[in-house]
Amino acid sequence: MAHTYISRVSSSSGGSLVTLLTNTRDTPLPVLYLQVVPWWLRLYIHTLSLSSVPGEQTPPVELDNLHVELARDRVSPYTLEMVFTVPPHTTLKFSIQFEPLLLRWNEYPPDAHHGRHIPSGVITYRDTDEVVVRSFSDSPLVYLPTPDFSMPFNVLCLVSTVIAIVYGSLFSLTTKRLACVKESEVKKGLLLQLITALRGALRKQDSAESKQVDDIVEPKKEQNKKQEEKL
Repeated sequence: MAHTYISRVSSSSGGSLVTLLTNTRDTPLPVLYLQVVPWWLRLYIHTLSLSSVPGEQTPPVELDNLHVELARDRVSPYTLEMVFTVPPHTTLKFSIQFEPLLLRWNEYPPDAHHGRHIPSGVITYRDTDEVVVRSFSDSPLVYLPTPDFSMPFNVLCLVSTVIAIVYGSLFSLTTKRLACVKESEVKKGLLLQLITALRGALRKQDSAESKQVDDIVEPKKEQNKKQEEKL
């Protein structure tokens, strides 16, 4: 039985890849453990450790064989292959520290904040009937440092807007021809015709009101003039 998980403080800091291997038999169990780790997790090989779970009184566990292949960025992953023996009724703890890398912007998946899965570890051993058994551990999820992908979008929108305004104005000034045209020859659109009609109606209303005021004021002026002549 195997269980793999990630022990870390935050998504941007380093952590540890931990695998628990449990032997429920009454006899020791030789195990071949294979773990492949992607290159975007920088492993610290000197921190590799194999020990029993705290609280269990078992003799120290030693590796019978260890084979490590270092990763090459964007080419090949880490490969850890170990041979050891799990004591009976014992749980061993395998751990190694890592540090997540900041990828290029085009190397992130569409859902960058979802994280990425580490491949499962492969445990190979012989059953009681000398049958080779292969089991797999969990596939833990690792959160990588993620840049702010909204900033390039904001910059593109701002730059495109400025270019459109400047280029549009220059293009309009350099391609249009200015000519004198009589007002009567200008073709008016529907909106302009509506505005002109409204202005004409308002002017007629103002002239009618001013005429009514004059009709009321003129007689009064004549009466005042006659009274002044009598005096």
